[in-house]
Amino acid sequence: MDLPSETTGDIVIISPAGRIDHNSAEVFTDAIVSHVDNCAESNQKAIIDMSGVTYMSSVGLRALMIAAKRSKELDVQIVVAGMQPEMKEIFEISRFHLIFDTYASVFDATTELSQ
Repeated sequence: MDLPSETTGDIVIISPAGRIDHNSAEVFTDAIVSHVDNCAESNQKAIIDMSGVTYMSSVGLRALMIAAKRSKELDVQIVVAGMQPEMKEIFEISRFHLIFDTYASVFDATTELSQ
């Protein structure tokens, strides 16, 4: 699993790509939590750009839940953007859209978080 990130002002954009399943969930979880910790130290916000994610199993959702819990503990704003229709459906069925603010694109998320 590839998990590049870039920083724009006070916003870190984390861009996982490929499948998030039992083979990659541990790496994904560790990376996301590390980004949340770094955002807390740097007083930054985070966007998880899901546009490159082709599949996510329940262990991927668990990783996002861990990230959400950690971000709440550290008072870090974290949102999700750019989900493919299948991912958006998974988010809605599992009610993760109630945990994370979601945006159609990274641009939309960046615009909102910059205000």
